[in-house]
Amino acid sequence: MSWLAFLICSWSVPASAANFEVTGDVAAQGYEVASPWGDVVVGRRRLTTTLGLAGYNLQGDAEPLGPDYSLRLRMRVDSDFGIAGAEEQYNARDARRFVPGLDHAPVDLMIGFVEGRRLGGGWFGFRLGRQYVTDVLGWWSFDGGMVRLTTPFFVAAEVYGGMEQRGGLPLSSERYAAQGVWRGSRSEIGPDGRNYPSFQDASPAPAFGFALETTGPNWIHGRFAYRRVYSTGPVLTGQFPTPGTTEFEEVEGLRLSTEKFGYGATAFLSEIGALRAGFAYDVYNDLINKAYGGLEFYPITNRLVLGADIDFFVPTFDADSIWNWFTHNPVTTLLGRASVRPLAGLDVSGSAGVRLWVAEGDPEGWALAECTAAGGGQAAIDTCLAMGTDPSAGSDGTFAREEDNRDATIAPDLLANLGAGYRWSNGNVGLSGVLQNGFGDVDSHRGRMVGGVLTARQALDGGTLWVGGRLSTTNWEDPLRPARDATSFGYVVAPEYWPAGFARMRVQWEHDMNRLVGQRFRVLGLVSLRVAP
Repeated sequence: MSWLAFLICSWSVPASAANFEVTGDVAAQGYEVASPWGDVVVGRRRLTTTLGLAGYNLQGDAEPLGPDYSLRLRMRVDSDFGIAGAEEQYNARDARRFVPGLDHAPVDLMIGFVEGRRLGGGWFGFRLGRQYVTDVLGWWSFDGGMVRLTTPFFVAAEVYGGMEQRGGLPLSSERYAAQGVWRGSRSEIGPDGRNYPSFQDASPAPAFGFALETTGPNWIHGRFAYRRVYSTGPVLTGQFPTPGTTEFEEVEGLRLSTEKFGYGATAFLSEIGALRAGFAYDVYNDLINKAYGGLEFYPITNRLVLGADIDFFVPTFDADSIWNWFTHNPVTTLLGRASVRPLAGLDVSGSAGVRLWVAEGDPEGWALAECTAAGGGQAAIDTCLAMGTDPSAGSDGTFAREEDNRDATIAPDLLANLGAGYRWSNGNVGLSGVLQNGFGDVDSHRGRMVGGVLTARQALDGGTLWVGGRLSTTNWEDPLRPARDATSFGYVVAPEYWPAGFARMRVQWEHDMNRLVGQRFRVLGLVSLRVAP
């Protein structure tokens, strides 16, 4: 992508016609992390910097219905000076601390594209470079081109293709690729699999997709999307060499990574309510991995909103991932919500519902039934319950594969949120609370988490100086690990200084504490600039 950055930065147009904007953020933070398992204290010093450039009306004088050209570029450097050299640089004589793929100063191009709109009488548009796609299939990033056709018949079509952004490639991040593969550059440890065979070498990932969506009416919108991504290059298929050899088995060549399609729609009537629904289908896994629906009703316009939502999600993974071999079951969340504005500046909102976790087999009796099936009498069963089954015996695998033992079991969690906020001309205050509580005995109870947060912010000296703060407390319990139960307290003090409309400076002090990790501190400094000459 370096050629694209050079092209964008070298593009010049008359200054009198085009509009440019430069943005920058610098965030420096220092903190220490105390290990929950001992007295080891890990020091971290991080510096995160972003730089953005935007140009508008590159074609010259702007016309409301005429062609329009623009460019956008944003880069990021996320440096962690607390990373030791042994963690980043491989040394065969002392490889215990080495972390494959770790970089103390990763640089990534967040976006970098040239865009044209309303071309050919308003029918066509394009985008070339690194760009995001956001739709029912989720956030996704690729390097390539997109062409858009907008018709006068309330329908628009998009076709795009290029290379998926993947970690380990230049100026790239792994955050938008499918999950389940530990991927990066193996330049430090060599291409063979003897060192860290789980760490796969990143290779280009060709991708293409298309979308159809409605245009025109603002009260209704729908979008159908399809996307297919391929993997290239070799991938190791095992953790150990082939028996009798020193070579690792691998698969290489063009192969499927992900393939999905989905549809999302919303309808909105300003004085009545809104409706939304959508789904995404994973072709590789042959299942609907995401579905959602929501309904809103406005009984008192601008005062009261009532709503209900349902969300269904099944985790899916890159086709190269070992996680495809394991079962992955859905999580369904049902919520009812309400928000009310009784007074000007005062908002109160709340939600309550349930989250349903699905597992194969009954967790309350699985261990006993599995150990009983292994045989050996009561003494052997007691040992099995304490130490686990012996995989070499094969009885545990036989028990787990029997369909009668794999009936779906649902473990519910109660969810609740309540919040209130009040705003005035130069400040605000807010109070919120959250609860997530499981049900059942020690085998199916997922634990409890309850907490509350108080925030406040006030402007001084005519808005040049702002003072903000936060108080929080959280209690959590885990029946499977009662020794980890704890209550955490924390506070934040964050003054801000706005010397001009284009600049902001902030210092944040954070102090958190609980019985497991003792005292934790963090200091953060932030400078933001936004200049439009």
